[in-house]
Order: sequence, then structure tokens, then C-alpha cells
Amino acid sequence: MNQLITLRCGLRSELSGLALLRESMKLSARAMLHRRQTGRWLELLNSHPLFRQMLPACPRLVNKIYRSYFSTRLGCDDRLAVLQAHYQTVIQRGLAPLVARAAEGPVELCRLDGKTGQEYRIELRAGGVLCREGELILQLAHGDQVLYSIAFSFLHHFGAVAVGVGCLQGKHGGGGLDQVRDATRELHGMRPKNLLVRLVRQFGHDHGCAQMILVGNANRVVTTSMKQGKVHADYDALWLELDAARQPDGDFSLACEHLPEPDMAQIASKKRSEARKRHEMLANAIAAMRAQVVRSQRAATPLRLVSIRATAPSGVSAPLLQLG
Repeated sequence: MNQLITLRCGLRSELSGLALLRESMKLSARAMLHRRQTGRWLELLNSHPLFRQMLPACPRLVNKIYRSYFSTRLGCDDRLAVLQAHYQTVIQRGLAPLVARAAEGPVELCRLDGKTGQEYRIELRAGGVLCREGELILQLAHGDQVLYSIAFSFLHHFGAVAVGVGCLQGKHGGGGLDQVRDATRELHGMRPKNLLVRLVRQFGHDHGCAQMILVGNANRVVTTSMKQGKVHADYDALWLELDAARQPDGDFSLACEHLPEPDMAQIASKKRSEARKRHEMLANAIAAMRAQVVRSQRAATPLRLVSIRATAPSGVSAPLLQLG
């Protein structure tokens, strides 16, 4: 029988001595403060083999309900609800084998051929990077460089499953802007950030989502970096540029839809050839991503759902809470 996932699994392996004791006490205090939510979260983490497979690469998974996650509007109950909705959708939609692989390292979903022969890749990662802003990360890569990333999770929105986008960012460091410009030219005039948003919209549509919820500037969780002037992206402007609708809570919404055919009548004649090539590139990428999901579902042994119930009156079993 597999070992249970407990709070101790959320402690960093490199800690020892007083540092380990201090982190253990902090984690115990958070668990006691949020005892009911902790019980429900640990029950979910022990309900499916996916979480045990993810844990070595994503040790912070255990602590996620205690820390700012996805949007500053979310309290502990809300964070738990988002995470429950995400992983329940992943499991129900047969995505668990793919997510388990993506937690161990980037999974190539498709390749994009640039107009001069440059090759780009769309890769999926899970849990390790941008872990405060989404559970799944879609990345545009070229060679050994990641040019752009988008972090997203499944969540419930007005009773239906939606895709929530918590982060959209380019490469840090020198040369990033030039590489993004080169990629835009190679990808038939499609900017990397627009490409990733379009692919996530399609991914959401393919997995039963009608809406995409886009976190606005005021609700981003990277508050410290924003105060220090390290974050310059204007999400509100980008979402409006994509024709997203502003919501009263400061976030934005955009329909998840199947890739529409380009309206050539609205495109200048000299740009129609590039528009057709851009649409063909997107259609091929979407088909390849779908095929990768199907291959992952067929190749892996179906993961068995095992229900593990907490037994303590408070809803948290002593073995799950134990740190020592």
C-alpha cells in the first residue's frame, strides 16, 4: 500500500535542525488554523495516485491552500475550491497521466514550423514553475530557451467548469524581447502571448469549458514583485485587446471556443496569405495537441481512484496531520 501524503510531505527536503523545526511549527499552526480545509485537502491528495506521482517534483503542492494562490481575492476556502475543481476535472477528463508526466518535466505537445524553417515547440509543465499562478503551464520554446509561458487551472465559475489564467509572461533576461520579435515573424505574425492564449482557449473548449477567467492587474498574486517594480506587464490592457469582458471583481472573461475560420473579407488582400498560413499553423498545433492527449490516455495504465476517509471528529485524521 502506498504511503499516505501527510503535512510532513510539504516540508522542504533540504531543511534540518532549527530550520526544519521552525518550518514544521509554522505548517502545524496553519493546519490547525485551517483544520477543516486541511482535512479536505489531504483527503483529496490521498484519493488518487496522480498526487503521489507529482509530489517529488512538486513538494509545495501540500502547502498550496495556505499561501496566496491564483488571485489575491481568494481565501483558504476559495483556494481549496479551485484546487479541488482543477484536479477533479483533470482526473475526470482523463488528463492525469499527461499531468503526471508534465510534473516530472516538460512534455512536448506539438511543433511549429516557422516560415524560414525555424522550429518552435509547445510544451506542457505541471506544478513546478509558476506554481502560485496555476497548476498547468503551457510554454513556447525555441532551442533550449523558453520564450513565453501561460499558467492556468480549471476552476468553477457560476456552477460550470472554466479555465482560469493566472500568469502570462515572457522570458526573463537579456535578448528576450528580440527573441519574441523573431518568433512573431516566424509564426506568421502571431505574437507568442496571443498564440498561448488561443491554445489555452482551445484546450479549455476541448475539455468542457465555456469561459476563460483572466486575472486582472489588481488581483495578481505577485504583489511583492509588483510593489518593487519588478513586474511591468499590463494584464488589463492585454485582456481588453483580446476583447475580454471586464468583470466587477477586477478579472476578465473570454469565451473558450473552437478555432474560428479567418474572415478574409475583413483582412487586407496583401495580408490574406499570412492569415491563411497562421490559421493553418494553429489548426495543425491544435490537432497535434489533441493527439498527444489521446496517446497519453491510451499509453498509461488507467489510474485507479481510491477513496481515503479521514477519521478524526474534526475531519482530519491524526496520521495525515502528523509531522514527526
